[in-house]
Amino acid sequence: MITYHVFLDRNRLPGAAEWARLIRDAGFDVELNTDFEPGSHSGYLPCPDERTGFEYYLESFARPTIEIGASGAKAIGRRNSVASLRFSGRAADRKAASAAAATLTAMSDGVLFDTEPGHFISADAALAWARNERYQPIATYHRRAMRRKARLTPPIILRLLIILFLVIAIYWLRR
Repeated sequence: MITYHVFLDRNRLPGAAEWARLIRDAGFDVELNTDFEPGSHSGYLPCPDERTGFEYYLESFARPTIEIGASGAKAIGRRNSVASLRFSGRAADRKAASAAAATLTAMSDGVLFDTEPGHFISADAALAWARNERYQPIATYHRRAMRRKARLTPPIILRLLIILFLVIAIYWLRR
């Protein structure tokens, strides 16, 4: 699942009809279903039917439940809510979620966090981001590698001793 997070002030959350109108006015070919309440809806949001859409969740944002880093926290500032738009990798779902996330960011003067590259995007650059135009992220979160440290466990030590024994035996036999 891919997720876009929009950090915003809950008082600036638009209604569904206004949000859908701005998506159309911004030139996106996406129809947002207006039969939901953005302040309380949780779950799948069809755009316009069950074949295309994304999951929408709105939560208060007092402390991060996702990893955002120090530069991300600075970019988010005092915004008190996060809207998460989650979708599968299908192109139609991505198109709907990116248009909805970008317009929500622009309407609410929010900050968009694209989890794939780790970019924080300002409200001014959000529509360019959704249109795949050039944009400048205001912050970037670099994930730490999820690699395990190499440890000398008994099976590894045994393998190393066998290799050492074979090297010594080959050297001794060739003399």
